[in-house]
Amino acid sequence: MRMISPMEKRVLLAVLAHPDDESFGPGGTLARYAAEGADVHIAIATDGAAGSVVSEFEEERERLAEIRHKELEAAVDILGGTLHTLGYRDSGYIGDPANEHPESFINVDQEEITGRIVALMRQVQPQVVLTHDETGGYFHPDHIMAHQVTTAAFHAAGDPDQYPEAGAPYKPRRLYYTAIPDRWLRVFTLIMKLRGEDPTRMGRNEDIDMTQVGRPLSELHARLNIFPYWETKKEASAQHQSQGGGGFGGAFPEWLQKRLLNMEYFVRAHPPGEDGNWEQDLFAGIKKEAPTR
Repeated sequence: MRMISPMEKRVLLAVLAHPDDESFGPGGTLARYAAEGADVHIAIATDGAAGSVVSEFEEERERLAEIRHKELEAAVDILGGTLHTLGYRDSGYIGDPANEHPESFINVDQEEITGRIVALMRQVQPQVVLTHDETGGYFHPDHIMAHQVTTAAFHAAGDPDQYPEAGAPYKPRRLYYTAIPDRWLRVFTLIMKLRGEDPTRMGRNEDIDMTQVGRPLSELHARLNIFPYWETKKEASAQHQSQGGGGFGGAFPEWLQKRLLNMEYFVRAHPPGEDGNWEQDLFAGIKKEAPTR
């Protein structure tokens, strides 16, 4: 493993919607860069209190925000990151009554949220920023909101005329969106059908249509081999016991998960990625600039 000198310290910031998104999503990538000596920051927007839970936690609904925060702290510690929580209220999935709560993440003023993320970017000065793509992966309203405000913050952070109260301007170099290749979904939906399960009614509330999610490989720009960090991602995911501790693909045998899910994929939004030219390092070619403050 190549060690990183202080003069070329790499900094990554992931801005995600819920406790567990860091582990179930790009957990292998976050673990990889932390292990390689990068300064990995993980910002979680909501308290996760509107999420579905396994049966053992049904009686703990009143304490779910507290429980999920403790799970999140444990998971981020295993991944090797620094945790930042924005503390917004979980909005729930499409059609959830929580959508209507005035304090839910999706109902908070976007300028306010964007300003807070700008301040975080100016504070930690990441070269690389990660967040959800425009679909939120599976059309979750909070994921889509996180995508919108993080994208806005990425472009505003280097502009001295925007959010001057949020600190000295600093411009991150690259913006990536997490992505699920549709080829994964084709395999998993086929297996589900063979098992007599309905892939259009996934999730504990049976409200996720897995046939409508995923992106073609032609739209993706980076794929990172996370097999060396599989056990770290698995251990971090296991901390989210209220969510089942498994993540995407958790209902399938581990040998199949390792075969199909040993890569994590990203869209490079800025500067736009080159189709057909797979990146294997989100920091490739980036050197640490002198701090602006």
